[in-house]
Amino acid sequence: MSIPEPSLVIYHQQSQPLTTDLRQARVDEFLDSRSLQPKSRRAYQSDLKIFMDWCDLGWADVSRRKMTQFKTFLIRERELALSSVNRVLQTLKSFYRWLLLSEYVMVDPTIGIQLERLPESVSKDLDDDEVIQIYEAISLSKFPERDLALFTVLLHGLRGEELCNLNIGDYVNGELVIPVAKWDSKGEVPLTKLGLKHLNAYLDWRKHKGDELLPESPLFVSFSNRNYGKRLTYWGVRHVMDDLAMKTGIDLHSHRGRHTFATNLIVKYEIDPSLAMELTRHRDIRSFKRYTNRKNKVAAKRAFLKATERLD
Repeated sequence: MSIPEPSLVIYHQQSQPLTTDLRQARVDEFLDSRSLQPKSRRAYQSDLKIFMDWCDLGWADVSRRKMTQFKTFLIRERELALSSVNRVLQTLKSFYRWLLLSEYVMVDPTIGIQLERLPESVSKDLDDDEVIQIYEAISLSKFPERDLALFTVLLHGLRGEELCNLNIGDYVNGELVIPVAKWDSKGEVPLTKLGLKHLNAYLDWRKHKGDELLPESPLFVSFSNRNYGKRLTYWGVRHVMDDLAMKTGIDLHSHRGRHTFATNLIVKYEIDPSLAMELTRHRDIRSFKRYTNRKNKVAAKRAFLKATERLD
């Protein structure tokens, strides 16, 4: 009986996922665990990708020394602004806190990594004369009814993106309801008499034009040839602001309305900071500090002038 020739049998073992896949899997799980808006999720992902592109170690293998080297890389080689360096590091700190709580790592290498000291944030509010100039320029614009309402709403502290997302149904009982916002800062924004006047005049104008104002209809619409009648986009708001900036010579963008609103609450109306934060829907006292600092400076000057008999 002949013995058969031996044959080599190859067993195909399922390939293991690459380290990069495991790392990204942890990132995806981290992002899924948080209630993030799409824009915020992309920002977190982008920050973590900078680290993953720079370092190929698994998350559990990163040392504090490695994290210090990464910070140096961001500053010296990437030459990021210090605020951007802090943002990336803060994202890593949040991520590693989650990894530690999830028991994916035993040590957090970001502990002890200091954020960069930044210059004091300054409010970029508009003064009363600038606001008057802008209103005068709007009265001569192509669509003054819409642009008056748009600018006045921005002066109530709304972000440009929040304004674009508003529907007719979000305007109720003299307030604007913000259902979705950055950092989950949703809430209600009560309008001033001027705000009500301009917004109501704008809606009446649209009715006379024949627009059907349903609850789900966009509150602010475009009048450009390409997007006529469609929801006004962030770039549409920016175009309006750029046009007004050109006409007035004022450095103008939508967020200056938010700065103006917060500054007026604190300095002009002297509202308690905790109540002002509710109205502006700030969630971080650190970002709101620029306005309370401004109040303290104004109060200090008033006290000095009063003490030296220059102010009654």
